[in-house]
Amino acid sequence: MGGHRDTSTAETFHVPILVREVVELLVTDRRGVYVDATLGGGGHTRAILKELDSDGRVIGIDMDPEAIAAARAKLADDQRWVPVQARFSHIKDVVQEMGVSECTGVLADFGVSSHQIDRPQRGFSYLADGPLDMRMNPGVGTPASDLLQKLDEAELASIFHRYGEERMARKIARAIVAQRKMQPLAHTRDLAAIVESVVPGKHAVKSLARVFQALRIAVNEELCEIEAFLDAAFDVLKSKGRLVVISYHSLEDRLVKQFFRMKARGCICPPEAMMCTCGHQPEIHILTKKVVRASEDEIRQNPRARSAKLRAFEKV
Repeated sequence: MGGHRDTSTAETFHVPILVREVVELLVTDRRGVYVDATLGGGGHTRAILKELDSDGRVIGIDMDPEAIAAARAKLADDQRWVPVQARFSHIKDVVQEMGVSECTGVLADFGVSSHQIDRPQRGFSYLADGPLDMRMNPGVGTPASDLLQKLDEAELASIFHRYGEERMARKIARAIVAQRKMQPLAHTRDLAAIVESVVPGKHAVKSLARVFQALRIAVNEELCEIEAFLDAAFDVLKSKGRLVVISYHSLEDRLVKQFFRMKARGCICPPEAMMCTCGHQPEIHILTKKVVRASEDEIRQNPRARSAKLRAFEKV
């Protein structure tokens, strides 16, 4: 994290994670239609395109206009893909508008891009001072500063506890409410200073990460987005189509595991039933019995890969 350098060029927008593993699990038909639902700087899309024939196709979705611009620059010479600025939960609408009835594969990488973290003006990081924004699309929604100003102590504490699993959530929320009576929290340094004043010594760093993560999740309604996306992605997949998902923290991964488990179930009769009467069949085949993680080599080259967890299924 951190640093004031501008990382907005197409090549440095975001380093894609688990690229080889994504391609191996996702691409089953070189002439298929694939959706990169979290386009970022286009790194995963470029890797997918390398595996496709001339009539293969990729639809890239991202709500961040800077991501769309970076991916356009990186993939300007390839006509087999099209970028769409939208929420990834809107994948069904996007695909239909593209005139596609079913997709061969869908990829989603839930991580915040390096570009977003490293640019202070986006407000995602506590390591560099900037406006408390945190919106994936800076032109839409409520910035973090507004949430900190209008939510009451209980609501703020709930966000920090639920989305950041922060043990001192209530004390931090109380300090925020006290501070904003004197002066609004407008910058990342304002929020970081409050956390550091409440959480002692060496524990402050982890609390800073948790509080900033929690606020970002709340600003962008990330968990609701993921739940909606998983349902919609399943719907747009053809038979034998595949979904590959990369998550980074336990809240995201828990949603993915629960969804996979639900779709992989056979009988859904109540436990007390003497015999199966529902006739329900599994809707997916889970391809990753164990979560796939980045290699030590990849982690050395890109430390942000350390927390990545990849899961994949094939639609029955």
